[in-house]
Amino acid sequence: MKKLLPLAAIFLLWATSAIAGDLTPYPGSFDGNPFFLTYQNSEPEKEIEIFPNPVTGGQVTIKASESILSVQILNITGKIVLSEEYEPNTTTVVVELTKLEKGIYLVRIGFTGKITHTEKIMIK
Repeated sequence: MKKLLPLAAIFLLWATSAIAGDLTPYPGSFDGNPFFLTYQNSEPEKEIEIFPNPVTGGQVTIKASESILSVQILNITGKIVLSEEYEPNTTTVVVELTKLEKGIYLVRIGFTGKITHTEKIMIK
């Protein structure tokens, strides 16, 4: 019972600080009580289009609202099978996928500030 008292006191202090808004552990903010938290990301969602999906013509087009710095294609095991880098201020890229086999792949898009976005595509 002696160990529970300090843990309970720490949790109580954390909970009251979270309710008061003193804690900001993430770039967004939390709403609600400390037992049921709703996370609101302060970064706006990036507008990203990847088409066609499924890929049938051997190439995929990626359009984004922000500058695309890199594109990596990963197979289902997580191995990078294709990697390309782009000049700053590139918002539309066409990636040639003719050398890849049919299947499901992940597209990892790199933006400024080491921010990445990952989508799933299928090559037919």
